[in-house]
Amino acid sequence: MEAEIISVGTGLLLGQITDTNRPYIARALHDMGIDSHHQSIVGDNEKSIHAALNLAVSRAKLIIMIGGLGPTTDDLTKQVVSQFINQPLIPDSYTLSKLKKWHDDVGIEMADNNYRQALFLKDAVPLKNDFGFAVGSFYQNTIGPDFLLLPGPPWEMEPMFDQYVLPLFTKTYCNGQALSSLVMRYFGIGESRLSQLINGLIVNQTNPTIKTYAQKHEVVIRLKATSSSENKANNLNKKMATQINQLVGDYFYGVGEHSTLEKVVAQLLQEEEKTIAMTEVFTRGLVQSTLQNVVSNTELVTGGFNGMSALLDLTDDEIELSGDNGAELVKRLAELTQKRLGANIGLAILAEKPESIGHQEYVNEKVWFGLFDNQQQLMVTSQIFAKDHQDNIEEAIFVALDLVRRHLIHQDLVERA
Repeated sequence: MEAEIISVGTGLLLGQITDTNRPYIARALHDMGIDSHHQSIVGDNEKSIHAALNLAVSRAKLIIMIGGLGPTTDDLTKQVVSQFINQPLIPDSYTLSKLKKWHDDVGIEMADNNYRQALFLKDAVPLKNDFGFAVGSFYQNTIGPDFLLLPGPPWEMEPMFDQYVLPLFTKTYCNGQALSSLVMRYFGIGESRLSQLINGLIVNQTNPTIKTYAQKHEVVIRLKATSSSENKANNLNKKMATQINQLVGDYFYGVGEHSTLEKVVAQLLQEEEKTIAMTEVFTRGLVQSTLQNVVSNTELVTGGFNGMSALLDLTDDEIELSGDNGAELVKRLAELTQKRLGANIGLAILAEKPESIGHQEYVNEKVWFGLFDNQQQLMVTSQIFAKDHQDNIEEAIFVALDLVRRHLIHQDLVERA
């Protein structure tokens, strides 16, 4: 099965908008065993869309169009596709009712062009838009490739695809086989090292399949299983995940396509009913702000210091040049932070004097991390970062979050691999 993905939007062509939709769909198609060897972007132009369709129908059995389903005159996708396959557009009663109700509720008269958002291809399956108004279409063509039309905003496209398209695709293209994907996330280990440690499982993989992906500060493993039922496919993935984590579980922090280390830490703080305060000399408040962006209860993060003069009789420069006493100093800072801000956990981060490593933009920075809680439990570690200063800061944020995570689940520190 060969699919072609076409994103529609002049803003994409001009670089004003980053296209996250095509990679999102491509990953999902890959998990289903559907190939996508061709992808493209076209502007909001009728001739350009026609040209892209003429090329796509010559090499694909499924054409996925993203964007251009809105109410304005430059939203042309479904109108062009309608002409291209000689299939009229008709209104979806659910979407039309939703549009009218929203306008009535807010007291705004509905413009005539809003009606365009409720149109979909006749004889297609209309796809509900839970976060917008533009209805999608899945049209199975008897004389050519099938068509899937999706809205462009990712916050509309992604849930529509996950909730309504994937079940249709499984039924239509997967011969009744249920598919299950499991995304596993790891921090503190590189892709090459992780792949080496699980190489035996990779070499002998059948069902589920195992793919590793390096991201900027973490590694992701994606499992894909097929079986006669979703429950059986899920169990195959869970069994493989257990085998993988017997080998690399020391670095595993969570599951899910949209999971992040900060979300995991925030959830643990919530579940354990723990509060945290921070003193960040090196990261300058960025760990605190990263956590605050994802916590549902803002009281979990009780505050913090970006400078040390409020805690110690030393200047910030003296602390950053602390040298040999980094471990003792970060321990003291963590303890004072916890006590003076009244949190369950105190976290401190500071750096020793940076050293050049031969490249103007690269700097060798040793950073100390200390954690102290109201039960007198202490965790201290250090890490040497050797990229440009901003990258070093970003990596330090991850290390700090992982330290908190390990403390909350009573997991020992491990060496970076």
